[in-house]
Amino acid sequence: MIKLWSIGRNAFLQTIRQPVYTVMVLVTFGLLVFTLPFSGYTMSTDYQKTDQQFLEDLGLATLRVSSLLIAAFSASGVLRREIEEKTALIVISKPVSRTVFVLGRFLGVAAAVAVAYYLCCLVLLMTVRHRVMPAQSDPIDWPVIVLGFSALGLTVLTAMLGNLWFGWQFTSTGVRAAVVLLTAAMIAIGFVGKGWRIVPFGFGIPSQVLLELAMMLLAVVIFVALAVAASARLGQAMTLGVCTAVFVVGSAHPQVFGPWADEVPVVRVLGWVVPNLSHFYPQDDLRIAGAVPLGVVGFALLYGALYTLGLLALAVSLFQTRELEAQAAAAGTPGLVNLLAWAGRAGAVVAALAGLVVLTVPRLYSTASLLAAAGLIVGAAAGWLVWAAFGYGGRWSYWLVLAASAAGAAAGTVLLISPHLGPRPDVATPVLIATATALAAAVLVVLFLPKTRRHFGFAVR
Repeated sequence: MIKLWSIGRNAFLQTIRQPVYTVMVLVTFGLLVFTLPFSGYTMSTDYQKTDQQFLEDLGLATLRVSSLLIAAFSASGVLRREIEEKTALIVISKPVSRTVFVLGRFLGVAAAVAVAYYLCCLVLLMTVRHRVMPAQSDPIDWPVIVLGFSALGLTVLTAMLGNLWFGWQFTSTGVRAAVVLLTAAMIAIGFVGKGWRIVPFGFGIPSQVLLELAMMLLAVVIFVALAVAASARLGQAMTLGVCTAVFVVGSAHPQVFGPWADEVPVVRVLGWVVPNLSHFYPQDDLRIAGAVPLGVVGFALLYGALYTLGLLALAVSLFQTRELEAQAAAAGTPGLVNLLAWAGRAGAVVAALAGLVVLTVPRLYSTASLLAAAGLIVGAAAGWLVWAAFGYGGRWSYWLVLAASAAGAAAGTVLLISPHLGPRPDVATPVLIATATALAAAVLVVLFLPKTRRHFGFAVR
């Protein structure tokens, strides 16, 4: 536990000291504040109620996206730096297991992201308490404005003076000061209403918003675990891409997997693998029933805990087999080459899933469809091997990708010049051909870059 605490504390401090962490928190503050003037344009007879509801929904949506980005940047930044600077190798060479190292990193990053989420929640609650002012005669909530901006100003002043006089780290000092000052401001706002009148604590802040924020925190923890698992093998850009894809698909989970889950077993399995983030967004229950059943809250808590544990198990297994001593060479892989390699492997996975879908749906069985499914699966396996070798600098894969992309660009150019040579044209066909041709040409450009050729062992003057 002492080792776990030390690693977690170090990860927490490293995370809150990252400039991107502070920048993203401040950007979220600004977006939440600007939701106030943007929420006063709903079309309803009871516009005051609908404007306020829109403000809450817009603020919650902003928090979802910002927490995803903060989790992805924080987790990938901490692990990547530890590996590239050989700090992870030094720590693991001591009597510290890789499991403890990964779990400690997760706890530290999760604590830092939770702090950022907490600060953003305070700003959201201040905007909700201020309320939308659709009419010019609506009074301004001066306690929220004065106390909120005073706390923010004092936070910046404390960080600046602490850095100037005592040499304290600016971003971490600002985070600590923000936690104290914004919390104090929120407590004061809870007792002081418009016109500086004393009101019951929490007046103007719906309890349903607090419940929504608490349930969304479970999704934030899942994002942190996902980012840690992805960053165990991927770079920062790819980790952000994976987290974004899971966020988009998981948020629309019922619409993406629901219509096909009963008919297609592969889709049903994918629905189990991808997190159903709708469990953590109780807005529909609150809007329709006015309350969230206790069973829904309990299921969300259990689902979030089990899914987080599963992702942590995946992160540990991925990190167990990672060669830390060879990271200097891996770190030198050009970013565009790495992006192409992972995009190719993602395409191989999609092709394999398409083949499995055909094989698991009886009504699609025919000689042609079964042959197509077998071709997709075999092609996916071959594509995975080719793109894996491409990422590691296999020269044969370079020539193969070069030949394929050159053939694709040439074929696309011919079809664009002479459309009658291709399939029957429709509205979408020229657009698809032009897009495929542009992608093939972009791959060719990447292949001829000096960094790319150097990565595959070619002499570059």
